[in-house]
Amino acid sequence: MSSEQPAPLINKTLSLDKLLRHASTAQLSELADIITDSGKGRLSLTESSKKSILEHQRLMTLHMISPAIAHEICAFGGNTVVNAFRSASQPSYFVVAMDVAKKIGVKVPGNASVCDVEELIIKQILTTSFKGKSKEEIEALFNVHDCKLNSLQFEKLLKKGKTADLVSWLYSSCGPYVLSQLVNSAMVPALNVAAKVGMPLIGKVIATRAPALMNPIAAVISAAWVTYDLTGPAFRITIPAVVRIACIRQTYIRQETDKFCEELKKCL
Repeated sequence: MSSEQPAPLINKTLSLDKLLRHASTAQLSELADIITDSGKGRLSLTESSKKSILEHQRLMTLHMISPAIAHEICAFGGNTVVNAFRSASQPSYFVVAMDVAKKIGVKVPGNASVCDVEELIIKQILTTSFKGKSKEEIEALFNVHDCKLNSLQFEKLLKKGKTADLVSWLYSSCGPYVLSQLVNSAMVPALNVAAKVGMPLIGKVIATRAPALMNPIAAVISAAWVTYDLTGPAFRITIPAVVRIACIRQTYIRQETDKFCEELKKCL
């Protein structure tokens, strides 16, 4: 009798280059903006790589260079202080995600998959963001994403002040897809604010809810950036990139689940 485990119906741990082949044009364009600093370029990005990415972005053919995009993301990860003491070769995406997790204070269990690490990162960003926020501020985020919450349970957890427990409950109530979408949707406004006012001043901007710079979602999620030291150039790239990739993975998992359910219905 074989002791081998059956293959999962949906592969949640696709390698980065394979996962990016399932991403939408918009999702890949968001990653291209992170890699190229919206076309301005980065010191560790070669001019030829920048030109190639920007040209494919213009032609909406970024799928054709998904291995190159994956390569650049991992290469940026290789520029972190942690990786400076590793071998000269670039780290894997799993290592990059692990470095991001450690950077923002996530405790990752030894048997975690890359999907698990990404989910833990999303949870940690939300946990940090929700501290000190009102019920109305948090509920507004989920109303945008059309996720109905049990008000009594929500208020009970919020009063206890255990933000991590609240986030875990929200994860079970709304699912990882919704929460990854929520964090991802706040990423661009948050980073734009950081670029305009600088990381030291972003806290003041968030506190005043400057309407010209912030939308309601970004105003809450951006609170996390105040607590993370993003002075190192690598983490300014790898943290938003991993969040985007987590969102791409959850989108892929949802699409594959829906596809499987549709095929199953045909058999009934």
